[in-house]
Amino acid sequence: MPFAIIDGDDVGNKIESRILANDVTGFVRTSKMIADTVDRLIDYTSTIPGVTVVSSGGDSILLQVAENSILSLSEALEELQEPDVFTFSAGIGQTLRESFIALRVAKSSGKRRVSIFAEN
Repeated sequence: MPFAIIDGDDVGNKIESRILANDVTGFVRTSKMIADTVDRLIDYTSTIPGVTVVSSGGDSILLQVAENSILSLSEALEELQEPDVFTFSAGIGQTLRESFIALRVAKSSGKRRVSIFAEN
């Protein structure tokens, strides 16, 4: 069964800027926003038939996806983007490794994308 890896875009930069500014309130607010957004993504993706949450941590989520649910998941992830708040990239592949490679492709091609692994 294929896997999908979802990972927040530029999360480290958002957190680090708060730390460097010595902004405790901003750090807490940003961390909570990230955690809340990831929780919403988990809640929503787990309602898609054929999608199972395997693990989550920080700003990343690992899903297992039935073949016939890949399109539904991809479309849902595109709709769930919040450009002014929190964006993420996702990679989908037959193996964990392929999913990670697809995630790197999504991130390196501009972020805020869903990429499906292809050998070419």
